[in-house]
Amino acid sequence: MPNYKRATLQDEEGPEPAGDGSASPDSVEVGFRKGPGTLLSRLASRSQLELVLCAVAVSLALLLSVAVVTLAIQYRRDPSHSTCLTDACVRVASKILEALDTEMDPCQDFYQYSCGGWIKRNPLPNGRSKWSTFNSIWDQNQAIMKHLLENATFNSSSEAERKTQRYYLSCLKEQRIEELGSQPLMELIDKIGGWNITGSWNQTSFMEVLKSVSGTYRATPFFTVYVGADSKSSNSNIIQVDQSGLFLPSRDYYLNKTANERVLAAYLDYMVELGTLLGGTPEPTRLQMQQVLDFETQLANITVPQAERRDDEKIYHKMSIAELQLLAPAIDWLDYLSYALAPLELADTEPVVVYGDTYLQQVSDLINDTDRSILNNYLIWNLVQKTASSLDQRFETAQERLLETLYGTRKSCTPRWQTCISNTDDTLGFALGSLFVKATFDRDSKAIAEEMISEIRAAFEVSLDQLDWMDEKTRQAAKEKADAIYDMIGFPDFILDNKELDDVYDGYEVSEDSFFQNMLNFYNFSAKVMADQLRKPPNRDQWSMTPQTVNAYYLPTKNGIVFPAGILQAPFYARNHPKALNFGGIGVVMGHELTHAFDDQGREYDKEGNLRPWWQNSSLEAFKNRTACMTEQYGRYTVHSEKVNGRQTLGENIADNGGLKAAYNAYKSWLQKNGEEKRLPALGLTNHQLFFVGFAQALSPKPGTMDKHITPGELLCLGSSLAFSGLFYYLYRRKARVVARIQEAPKLQVDDNLPALVSAAEGRCLPYVALEGIVLPAQAALTSHYHEGLQGVIQKLLLKEHRLIWNSLVRSWSESERVLSEQIYTVPFLLASPVPEAVTQVSVDSPLQAVCLPLEMVYERFQQPTHGLRDLLGQYLIGEKPKGILETEEMLRVGAGLTGIGELSLHPDGSLHLQPPAQGGEFFLCLGDWQTVLSELEAASGLWKGAALLCAAAGLAVLLHALCRAYRRPRPGGGGGGGGGGGGGGGGGGGGGGGGGGGGGGG
Repeated sequence: MPNYKRATLQDEEGPEPAGDGSASPDSVEVGFRKGPGTLLSRLASRSQLELVLCAVAVSLALLLSVAVVTLAIQYRRDPSHSTCLTDACVRVASKILEALDTEMDPCQDFYQYSCGGWIKRNPLPNGRSKWSTFNSIWDQNQAIMKHLLENATFNSSSEAERKTQRYYLSCLKEQRIEELGSQPLMELIDKIGGWNITGSWNQTSFMEVLKSVSGTYRATPFFTVYVGADSKSSNSNIIQVDQSGLFLPSRDYYLNKTANERVLAAYLDYMVELGTLLGGTPEPTRLQMQQVLDFETQLANITVPQAERRDDEKIYHKMSIAELQLLAPAIDWLDYLSYALAPLELADTEPVVVYGDTYLQQVSDLINDTDRSILNNYLIWNLVQKTASSLDQRFETAQERLLETLYGTRKSCTPRWQTCISNTDDTLGFALGSLFVKATFDRDSKAIAEEMISEIRAAFEVSLDQLDWMDEKTRQAAKEKADAIYDMIGFPDFILDNKELDDVYDGYEVSEDSFFQNMLNFYNFSAKVMADQLRKPPNRDQWSMTPQTVNAYYLPTKNGIVFPAGILQAPFYARNHPKALNFGGIGVVMGHELTHAFDDQGREYDKEGNLRPWWQNSSLEAFKNRTACMTEQYGRYTVHSEKVNGRQTLGENIADNGGLKAAYNAYKSWLQKNGEEKRLPALGLTNHQLFFVGFAQALSPKPGTMDKHITPGELLCLGSSLAFSGLFYYLYRRKARVVARIQEAPKLQVDDNLPALVSAAEGRCLPYVALEGIVLPAQAALTSHYHEGLQGVIQKLLLKEHRLIWNSLVRSWSESERVLSEQIYTVPFLLASPVPEAVTQVSVDSPLQAVCLPLEMVYERFQQPTHGLRDLLGQYLIGEKPKGILETEEMLRVGAGLTGIGELSLHPDGSLHLQPPAQGGEFFLCLGDWQTVLSELEAASGLWKGAALLCAAAGLAVLLHALCRAYRRPRPGGGGGGGGGGGGGGGGGGGGGGGGGGGGGGG
């Protein structure tokens, strides 16, 4: 599945022309034909009779037109018809049809079939490295927020909302920003102690500069410090320290110099340009910036790769400040943390959680071994790159040149107002969210979304029961965790209470005159907010994402999932959409986030959000074996010339697969409770097909220059093909195990020796046997509805409607069916010996729990309808016509030969009972003898094996197709750029989720 993250991108370009001007096969040209004579002269040559006949024909045509319109209106109003013709259904069907590529066979390329039209009509906007429905919705949300901030009056609203408008307007004042130029940052550097690149600096003030840069202005050189819930005691907050300090998105950019030569050269040019804009001279600046880049490379070398940090239990280290001082003595930790968390008073006994003790130890050694001038240059550079985006156009242009090399994008044409909306969202996101929610959010959507989450949660728990590798204790704990997941929908309640909202931003000063100062004030304010959290318990209702964000996340320490208002809109969700689309859109997102609670990281946290081992060893080992298979599978894929790191993406891959499965099962469960919903017109898709098309279109990506070899959609299709192969092979192995167990089971017949045999067994029970006998009723038998004298012990009556649906994809009628009525009747029955003299009988308990009912067809009738004019017109108008009604009766007849496979026990009253096995294993009741049953099961096992081979071949074909495209595609000149996503660089750089932070959005 694609990242669920907010993107601050420009407006979508308009759709491309619908065609090349050639006539459609269905089009008709009307006009006068050039040539001798005119229409009137030709009419005059006709006889009087012909003219009368023409007049009659015209009149009949007019009457027929009136009849067609009248019947069409009646047909559309018919509530019993299975096609939805409301305005909402017609509109959504039109949008789906626009997004489809109907020339593509969905069985060959489902991704292209579902999204090809959308990709064609949504060209990659200038300056974007990718484009998707997430980006498109975020653009819409930005336009709404722009209107609210520029046109609303805030006289009666909260002070926080007025601060939001002032901040936004200060960002829009480009003339004022240009007048100030680089002066605000130069003054800040002088205030901190100077910069060797631009002038004199205080050579003895390393700790003072570190405290100012990191504590006051929230840059992250060397490491990052924050306050958050203790992973092992989630009801208390604690100081946490983690690795940081790199500007480029990944350590690989620094370490793989050959592949990233152009990127590193562009980064150095960017550093030099910013240094000279702030007063440095070119050559000395380049020399010193090269030293800073070399220092960052040393940091990259000791930085632990993300793929090796996925086991939270291993990287979690709790210690006191005194112990931290011994671990990393280059930093005066008590002094530093007391400054960063002022006005709190800290002692060296204060607990701290360190993620990566080896990294901090090596950082300390690196600081001690590095010249102070380089350390000073590195510290101030961290401050410069964090604040440069708030300065004049020269700094923005320099950043755009770096991003063009890094991500392959052209110069961005993003209007200033969009940049300012993003900045405002990052700073005063919840106050801005208050405006957004009050203007756009339908409160009923919250209740509907909560109902959907309940359906998906229930489906997920059912799937836990189907995991034969998970032990019962772990399964029960997993269900309890799923039940305890705390869902937050739409927005936090405090944003609609003016007093509470004002309290959140109390102490943050905002002026309309200075955008740079507003930004500095926010860094200082956020540091104080962080310090205030340390002595308070975590707030479960505190969000890490603003309401307008097009995203979602799961937070392990809260065991909570969040779905902001920004994503609760089309195409992910709409109240008037069919449930198939809502489950395929926002339902998959919900399933994705819920599955994160059980991925390779989320599974380490219990239902209370505490990091502790709660899995039994056998289940944990089985889980690791299965995730190792998925890691290996995704590790074989290639994206933009590099192999996918299957270990690093494991959590998202698990959530993608699990989320889709949970949402689809939830939709099927909803159908069982509520019945089939009407289909959308003109698509020729069943609602089950619509679910998957809706899933694909909700996540439609437009690949940019970074997606060179396999687009995310193709990767998902490839992953799914091989995943289905693994699934089918798993089912084959499961069937094979069932066959093997049946072969090993004792083969018995009902005879008078049977009671003694069972009585001699341990517990008077044979756990798994195959028993042959003749069916006899234990009370009055059931009588057939259609055949006089025919009796049975199980009876199934079925009434099924068959309809024909016009499939616009293949231009033919495809058959659809729905059950109108299904009734099953049973009476208690026995298995008896075929030998008349034998008196032993065996009661068959819980026959409906058998894998399949041993029924034979005793009556079948298909009644075709009579097609009247109304039906024919309806078929023409909406592409659907009735085929007929199928009426059937199936029975397990008295006297039939039956093989039962299950547990055979002798009750205290001396009666024998065949029942579902208490110790596990499937319960079978099958017509015929034991050998016939075994042959059928072996054939079914072979079918799953064949399906596994076919899916593996399909996955291989997709992979070979992608490799061939990559081989044929001409290579661009120069080196390549790295990671996905538009936006600023790593530490301290580009735009993350609103409100700062947030859990693991999708993958």
